[in-house]
Amino acid sequence: MTGALARIEARHLARSPLLLMGLALGVAAGALELSWYLPALAGDDLIAYRNLGLLLGGGAVLAGAWLALRDRTTGAADLVAVTPTAPWRLWTARLASVAAAAAGVFAALFAATLVVSAARGGRGLPDLRLLGDGALGVVLGGWVGLAVGRLSGSRMVSVLAAPLWVGLYLSVGQETRLALSAQNLSPVLGLYNRSAAYGFLPDPLWPHLGYLLGLTLLVGALVLAVAARGGGRRTPPRPLLAAAAAGLLLAGASGARLLALPDGLVVLGPDRGSWQPVEGDNNPLGSWAPPSPSWSFPPDGRARTCAGDAAMTVCVYPAYGRRLAREIHAAVAPVAGALAGLPGVPTRIRMVPVGGGSCRGAEAQVSEMRVRQPSTISDEQIRSNHVADYLHCAVGPLPGAHGPVGEAREAVVQWALLVGGATTREQLQELGRGNHPGGPSPGTVEAALAMAARPTEQVRAELAPVWERLRAGTLPLAELPGARP
Repeated sequence: MTGALARIEARHLARSPLLLMGLALGVAAGALELSWYLPALAGDDLIAYRNLGLLLGGGAVLAGAWLALRDRTTGAADLVAVTPTAPWRLWTARLASVAAAAAGVFAALFAATLVVSAARGGRGLPDLRLLGDGALGVVLGGWVGLAVGRLSGSRMVSVLAAPLWVGLYLSVGQETRLALSAQNLSPVLGLYNRSAAYGFLPDPLWPHLGYLLGLTLLVGALVLAVAARGGGRRTPPRPLLAAAAAGLLLAGASGARLLALPDGLVVLGPDRGSWQPVEGDNNPLGSWAPPSPSWSFPPDGRARTCAGDAAMTVCVYPAYGRRLAREIHAAVAPVAGALAGLPGVPTRIRMVPVGGGSCRGAEAQVSEMRVRQPSTISDEQIRSNHVADYLHCAVGPLPGAHGPVGEAREAVVQWALLVGGATTREQLQELGRGNHPGGPSPGTVEAALAMAARPTEQVRAELAPVWERLRAGTLPLAELPGARP
């Protein structure tokens, strides 16, 4: 009988407008965030987890509370009290129904998100632990709703429980010293740092699964204990105590492990022993500064999806697909073509987890976190970032102040951008008028225009003998091709 009642309740809850409201909000928020990022299954799974887990969890709290209040609001409480079914059996069925409906809806939407991601070109392997953690978090929300409704007997308190549940995620840990680590104790993980090749940095998912399971057991035991309070057929004490003890042990031990995690890890190489913990409010991989200007990420063999031609090859992590490799190549190839064959010019661009603009021999490195950027950054700016990373490795860094060294390098950069189609003659001439603080000097622009007036092959041939001097910072502007005597 308990199983049949659970199935009936689960079907009703799956159609509950309260649960569906949270579902609709989660789908809307997830769809919006998905549109911001380059599709990748090892990334879109996190978006689905976070939005569905948070907003669907709020809907589950409200739906569970309304279920707990139903006997009282419909006037059926007295009738239920005299039925031969023990109260603990009735509430066990309700706990099971909430768990089935909440987890089922979350799993269906999570799977649908991955299908949409794959249809958009997303590749890689999703982390299915997010499915388990998110489903467990939504179940916990539904059971908390049952407990709130049963204990309070108040519609107003039940209505307030849902926004408080969402607010718990938004506020927990914000006023503590270990801000990000403390936020791991929320029902939904923030998971700031994530690499498609190296996973979560650090990885809190296994202890968080244990933490949520422990809390769920505690809340379930509380609901059953309160449900049978005052009745003649009490809940069997031993199973209830065992569940509560197991929940307390799991939640305590797993919570301690979550608090002990560093706020972030910096991947300095494929060997886990080289990873360094970092602390702070937010340490996204893309903002991390290399330990020295000459640092570069060592070979790791993980960027295996490539596109390009004989002059330039771009390789990215398989999770991002060949489309991204082609996009980076299309942005860089015209500028790289102007410099092809010159000594030390990169012939390969490789994705790495951290850094950005790092150089290693004939290889320019592009940061994974810099690539998968939100749509608030224009496509033009993203292409400009790729070109800038390449030119940094091809020509060398530009000094902060203008002088013979900076002007010679910058003139070659502006020439390469012009002949590669990344900028126009009119834009370059506008820069030469000196109306842009921090931009190239008029003399630098004049030298770039002079080189652009000559055949590209001729300029490249004349640059070859002096190229090492230019990269070393010893070539004056007057020795560039086409410079006036």
